[in-house]
This record gives sequence, C-alpha cells and structure tokens, in this order.
Amino acid sequence: MKTSKASHLNQRKLLERKIKPLLGLRDDRVPPSGWLKAIRGALGISTRQLAAKLGLDHAAIIQFEKREAEGKVSLETLQKVARAMRCQLIYAIVPAEPLSSLESIMDDQAIQAARAIISRVDHTMRLEQQGLSLEQTSDQVSELASKLKADMDPSLWGDKESLLGQKMKRQKKSK
Repeated sequence: MKTSKASHLNQRKLLERKIKPLLGLRDDRVPPSGWLKAIRGALGISTRQLAAKLGLDHAAIIQFEKREAEGKVSLETLQKVARAMRCQLIYAIVPAEPLSSLESIMDDQAIQAARAIISRVDHTMRLEQQGLSLEQTSDQVSELASKLKADMDPSLWGDKESLLGQKMKRQKKSK
C-alpha cells in the first residue's frame, strides 16, 4: 500500500521531534575499543563474568567486542550484551552534518533534483538560442524544487525521471 503525501509529511514532523535531541550526539565518537569493551571496563566486569551472564564462553565476548570495534556486530548482539550489563542500546539515524533536520534534507534533495532537471531542459534551449538568464534559472529551480518536494516526486531520489521534468521538456519544445 502506498503512503500518502500527507502521511509522509506527518511522519517527517514526528521524527523531527524525536531526532532533534539526538543531533548533539553526532560529534561523539565511538571509543577506539568500541562501546561494549569501554562500558564493560568502566563497570569493572570481566569477559568471563559477562560471558557467564549470557551463558557463553568468554571468547565469545572478546569476539563481540572485536566485531563491534570493526563495525561488524549485529544490533541483536549489541542489545543482548548491553542488557547483560544492565544498559540499554539506543539506536538512531540522524541527519548528517551540515544538515540539521529531515526537512533540510528534503529541501536540499529537491533543489539538487530540480537543478538536474532544469539543467537538461536549459541545455536544449541554449542549443536553440532560447536559454534562460541566471535569475530565470534560479527562479525555476526554486519553483520546481518546491513542487517536487510537495508532490514527493519519484525523481527526488533519482529513481526515475520526474514527471514534472518530462512535462517541462514538452512545454519548452512546443514553444
């Protein structure tokens, strides 16, 4: 079932509220040894003690810690080990710097998609000595970006050419 545009917008607003407090964590780096080993060490739990809590061999804990430091551990494993240390795994995906919100990602992506569409159309028009001025191009990019974003057009993420872009090409050719 396809999600409506209103649902996408509502979901984005709800997620923005959840993500905002986490943005400050983007600058925090994972300890070189990984979180599992760092927390275990800070709590004074040996690999043997932690392994016993999980019903595993202590070599398994060493492997978990190694895989986590390499970025190859599963979320399920992280969660189990965290619980055994009386901790909680918190997992989140937040906008990458310099973007500060899902809305800013959408805005940026819409502008990039609009520029690509306008650029293709403008190139054809310039070949026919009908190119746009920089101001006209900028205005069209802004207008198209707003439309792409509002319509959740598939071309926003490069899946297929924009229906709006195709329509604009036909309009320009007919002039």
